[in-house]
Amino acid sequence: MKDQASRLRQMVNGIGSETSVGAVHPFHRSQSRCRVLAVTSGKGGVGKTNVAVNLAIALSRKGLRVLLMDADLGLANVDVILGMIPQYNLMHVLQGLKTLPEIVIDGPEKLKLIAAGSGGIQDLANLNEIQREDLLQGLAEIQNESDVVVIDTGAGLHRNVLAFALAADEAIIVTTPEPTAMMDAYGMIKVIHLERKDPLIRLIVNMAGSAAEAEEAGKKLVLLAKRFLDLDVEYVGYIPRDMAMVRAVKEQRPVLMSQPTSPAAQSLLRLAESLWLAGPRPETEKKQMGQFFRRVTHLFGGRSYGR
Repeated sequence: MKDQASRLRQMVNGIGSETSVGAVHPFHRSQSRCRVLAVTSGKGGVGKTNVAVNLAIALSRKGLRVLLMDADLGLANVDVILGMIPQYNLMHVLQGLKTLPEIVIDGPEKLKLIAAGSGGIQDLANLNEIQREDLLQGLAEIQNESDVVVIDTGAGLHRNVLAFALAADEAIIVTTPEPTAMMDAYGMIKVIHLERKDPLIRLIVNMAGSAAEAEEAGKKLVLLAKRFLDLDVEYVGYIPRDMAMVRAVKEQRPVLMSQPTSPAAQSLLRLAESLWLAGPRPETEKKQMGQFFRRVTHLFGGRSYGR
């Protein structure tokens, strides 16, 4: 995994306050580059994809240009939550049937969407140099028009999940207060830490019974990471257990659209604002904006990070 992650990181430098529901209040775009946020989890069933989709919508509502990318090849369901049926997806690009700009579609709330489709991300390993450069050119065109890219990764500690989490500027780990989910989240934190020097990891607790329960879970993970890994993990907030989220999934509509005044929706708005205003690290600001996608196209092979 270190070899794959290193290749992701080392490839080329070059692609370059809360408002009422539905209101647009643009964030100050001080960033010189697009931020890439990977929403991930140590296990399935914690609501990771729901969080990713709704955070993307919340950021878009703040006036940011948002690209939502489903990177869970094989179990892709971002389009399902959005109630969309894309004609083409990332697999068509990897198979040489479409260019990347041709598969980007307009989603709700001014989102741009790259659907994953079903298949194996190992197809990335089979690209020749011409195919890889064609893919990078398409990615450059898309990312140059975005302020933020939200990546919905797969769940678990599979190497493909980790690769996306490691390649992004920031890893946002979603967990629930359940002990098994928390230990899996800690496992994800530990592996990211082992693979990448000084990662930026932020934590969201989903399906919490109360703010106190969420804060207790968040603090436990923060303390574990500090005590055993000497790593600073930032707890950014929680989403309450809310039947509105369950109904939204059944309706195939994000909760911010189907139940915008619900506790879950309001929490997601606050989380999006907190995440964005927290900002990237200063050293991340200086990097060229296309590194993430170029690293992804070189997902397999390469050297270790070195720590």
